Amino acid sequence: MNRYQQILVLGVFLICLFFIQADAQKSEVTGTITTGPTISLISIAIDDFKLSDSLLDLTDTTYADSIKAILIDDLIFSLYFNVVEPDSAFLFDFANNDMNLEDWIYIGAQMLIKGRLDKHGELYTLNIDVIDIFRNKMIYTNQFLGSSLDYRTIAHKTAADLLLNLTGERGVFDTKIVYSSQIKGNRDIYVCNFDGTNPIRITKDPGVDQIAVWSYNGDRIYFTSDRKGNHDLYCYVFENDEIYSVSSRKGLNYAAAVSPDGKYVAATLSISGNAEIYLLDSSGRIMRRLTYSWGIDTSPTWSPNSREIAFISDRSGNPQLYVTDIDGINTRRLTYYGDYIGDPAWSPRGDYIAYCSREAGQFQIYTVDITGQNAYKLTEIGSNEVPSWSPDGLHIVYTSNVDGKYDLWVMNFDGSGKKKLNLNGICKSPDWSVNLR
Repeated sequence: MNRYQQILVLGVFLICLFFIQADAQKSEVTGTITTGPTISLISIAIDDFKLSDSLLDLTDTTYADSIKAILIDDLIFSLYFNVVEPDSAFLFDFANNDMNLEDWIYIGAQMLIKGRLDKHGELYTLNIDVIDIFRNKMIYTNQFLGSSLDYRTIAHKTAADLLLNLTGERGVFDTKIVYSSQIKGNRDIYVCNFDGTNPIRITKDPGVDQIAVWSYNGDRIYFTSDRKGNHDLYCYVFENDEIYSVSSRKGLNYAAAVSPDGKYVAATLSISGNAEIYLLDSSGRIMRRLTYSWGIDTSPTWSPNSREIAFISDRSGNPQLYVTDIDGINTRRLTYYGDYIGDPAWSPRGDYIAYCSREAGQFQIYTVDITGQNAYKLTEIGSNEVPSWSPDGLHIVYTSNVDGKYDLWVMNFDGSGKKKLNLNGICKSPDWSVNLR
């Protein structure tokens, strides 16, 4: 059983634990979810949402259908659900509201989601019920509010709550992705939702703003810019919409990575004349020099426990992947292949590091375990770079030119489910946030 099968088994265990605890939503489920040598996803069906008597125009119907469509996409994206759809033989019964629970069992569903949409002023109210079909028993109910303009928010909130209550996992529906985009000749920093929607421009400067990363709690973004003629490190603070300089030392100041405990910002500085990795505090004060080598040491990425850093160094002749602890000792080399390894990203689950490797002039994304064994290739076509893990460790966002220009793409941990995000400009260097509130 690999680690993700173990993850899913754990998710099923948490399902049982959750329902044993029988929280305020009076949820419970037993006996309908099976596991074994192969993992069974939770098969769930979603009935068409019903409208209250006051919601009868086309706008309301479209609103309900849009929420349902996004909810289906979210549940499938989570990798915990198989959303089953009724075949054509049942469409007539659906149209006449003549379905019963046994019919849902016939199409393979274990659970059924029912929704009722109402409206109070400018806010829609979506009531969601989940029925354990085999026992004909309500196991979950909750209510969600959303504005008439933001149906995506109510769909994502619904998906997040369903995932948490049915599997014990938080998911990624409240996360965002920061990236740089070149639109009309200028490269600036942008933020979008996890699914590529609602992109917002963060920086507006004639300089080149790039290589942005999130802080440990998502309240700020560190990035590199040449706006003052040198590659310096800056920080954008969401609360007051301000930018301050973190490091503008002589030489390069770039490739920041914030430790998961928030204590350090690892960055590449060339103040000694050679690119080395330093640990800074949030204000930019140097706390420690981490690497000492004749080669270029760069691209730090933190282990989830904030005790180790993986990085790229060409000290052996060409760029390879190394790991060291935060005292700069116990340094070890992980990769011994390829002529150029780059862009490491340590999984938040701790057991894998994603990276890119140059092959025939293009980069492909791999994962490798933290012993340097079991390298696994995730991409094959185009040039694919700068992987970044979702906080649940089940998805990766990356840069790819497979369609011609560089765009942001997401894929599952095993390379399946590749999907391009619909964003403007030439997009590069994504970084996936932690769960945000």
